Amino acid sequence: MNFIWESMVILLTGVCLIRIAGKKTVAQMSGLEVITILAIASTTGHAISEQGLIKTIIALCSLVALLLLIQFLAIKFNFVKRLLIGKPTPVIQDGKIIMNNLKKLRITVDQLESRLREHGISSVTDVKTASIEITGQFGYELMNHAKTVTLGDLEKMIEQLQSNLLQQLRAIEQRVSKENIQE
Repeated sequence: MNFIWESMVILLTGVCLIRIAGKKTVAQMSGLEVITILAIASTTGHAISEQGLIKTIIALCSLVALLLLIQFLAIKFNFVKRLLIGKPTPVIQDGKIIMNNLKKLRITVDQLESRLREHGISSVTDVKTASIEITGQFGYELMNHAKTVTLGDLEKMIEQLQSNLLQQLRAIEQRVSKENIQE
């Protein structure tokens, strides 16, 4: 009966440690974070079957502390970030696919085009830059001609048009006034 209480304490400890580690979803985790979560799961599984409660909690806390230390060091030192977390890999530059980087990532052109379509992009030529982020997600910036117009953009354009029309009307009124005075 004691193992039931220990299992519950281990589970609660795991939940608390995952909350401390961060709120990222699995798709947003870096490789380091995924490995840490898998190690926590493995340690928890072994603990329920074999080890003592205190040893398990210490092991779990050590894993999360190591993760937090590495994340802190990655913020302070770029070489730690490059070595343990990685960096985004560009796959499109100025509307052209970077084939060497696709090969390094083991992604086909069809897979890249599929990711473009998932984001509503119909052509590679519409993309200024695109990269596969360290989390595996697809990041991109569109060319100016392919960007969508926002409500703010429309409001600015309308204000400019109104301003231009008012200036033109004033200029016409001034010319008409001058012509009337001359007559």
